[in-house]
Amino acid sequence: MSNQNKIALLERRRDDIREWLTEEAPYTAFDQKHLDADTPERAYWHHGYQSALADVIGLLGHSEQRSDSEDTSK
Repeated sequence: MSNQNKIALLERRRDDIREWLTEEAPYTAFDQKHLDADTPERAYWHHGYQSALADVIGLLGHSEQRSDSEDTSK
């Protein structure tokens, strides 16, 4: 897949999430509880962000080896 196609795929994913947020949770544009220390919202924000980064890394073609995953390549 070309880089242009990968970027287009990421943009589609982003736009789908933006649309969902607008329809299902418009308050998230103003309610920024993920910025408050020691809150579940902050933990979930970080979880989602690392998931997004893993998704982008996978899309760019790098294999991801999680520390809690068993290495089955041997």
